[in-house]
Amino acid sequence: MKRKLVTKSMTIAAILLALVFGLSVGQAYASTGCFIDTNGHWAETFICWMKDNGITTGTGGGTYSPNNNVSRAEMAVFMQKLDELAIAQANAADAANLVAANNYTDSALSTGNILVSAGFGNWHPFNSTDPLSYTYFSSQTQVSRSSIGSSFLSINPDIPTVLYGKSLKFKAVEFCFDTFASTSLNYVEINTYSHTTGSIGRNLRFSDPTTRTGNQCRLYTLSSPIVLTADDGVNFYIQVNWAAAASQFAIGRTTFIFEPTTTIAAPPAAPQTIQDRQEEPISPEFDTSAP
Repeated sequence: MKRKLVTKSMTIAAILLALVFGLSVGQAYASTGCFIDTNGHWAETFICWMKDNGITTGTGGGTYSPNNNVSRAEMAVFMQKLDELAIAQANAADAANLVAANNYTDSALSTGNILVSAGFGNWHPFNSTDPLSYTYFSSQTQVSRSSIGSSFLSINPDIPTVLYGKSLKFKAVEFCFDTFASTSLNYVEINTYSHTTGSIGRNLRFSDPTTRTGNQCRLYTLSSPIVLTADDGVNFYIQVNWAAAASQFAIGRTTFIFEPTTTIAAPPAAPQTIQDRQEEPISPEFDTSAP
């Protein structure tokens, strides 16, 4: 009968120890010396953890009696204390998360940028009749031209102009490219467009007529960032020259850079009916007034 009691008590103690250990996975048991009769005991740090967290106060006189049996009544107290501890820890974690969420405001977020990298497959010729062909790789798109000459290429990325009801400020584009033999980057242009009455409406925001070769990642920054509305979009154009037919121009990462604002974005304009118009192609004359 006594053996049965000891066995049952050891089983209860083992369950309690497992609960203590399971509740504290990942925590260091640094506390020692909490009771005068547990110093050097194999379970000393576990016992001290229980005292530090209010699960036990010992058996009196500064002792814990680590080798005594645990009664069902004592087990009930331990279980209740463990439950209270778990609830307290969960409430503390919720409170910390709430503080972090409250601190994550638009004013704090506005100190950083939002970067949107466009996919390689989004590039297309400005004129669909240009004799261009595309070869897609995992890290770049190679563009070749079947005849000598220049062609415009453009990208209209799928980007948010409004985020969580607040307008985004368009700041810059970073463009990575490689010129191979007989190709060069001749011109870069950044536009925004606002469509409220149809597909017309484009604003030149930046242009760079500098001819460039080699492999580069260049940052093209707008002199005045543009606060976008729900009716706006962004275009990025490049002009490439092929001095020899079938030579390659490689397009790498194209990243559009935005800054959050605290400006509440107005809803998109209601559709209106207007007469049909033709959009004018990009002017071959370079605008050198932009930075």
